[in-house]
Amino acid sequence: MKIAGLVAIGILCVSTVETFAQSAEQIRQTAITGAQVSGGVARIAAEICQIDAKLIDAYKERARSAYAADQNFEGNWIIGWNNQQGAVDDISKLQANSHDQYALRRSETCARIRSEMKL
Repeated sequence: MKIAGLVAIGILCVSTVETFAQSAEQIRQTAITGAQVSGGVARIAAEICQIDAKLIDAYKERARSAYAADQNFEGNWIIGWNNQQGAVDDISKLQANSHDQYALRRSETCARIRSEMKL
């Protein structure tokens, strides 16, 4: 009985270590995604919503803390920032072609951005 108990404990310990390793990788991937999404949010905030650069910098530092598992936070932030070029272009085209649609889209987008940035 003691041997069976020790074997069960050993299996539990090994499976826990394996689960921890997977969780660490998942945490790292989540942090990378979070850094990229945050960079994209900041791009829209800056270029479409005209949110003050100091507020964006504060948001970036909160994101850096929240996604500390991303060892390339700055690089992933920039990837996210660059990935939003198309969204910025689309909203800017609306401004030129349909001011009413632009105003509505900008209002809705900026409300979501302010909520995400906790402004």
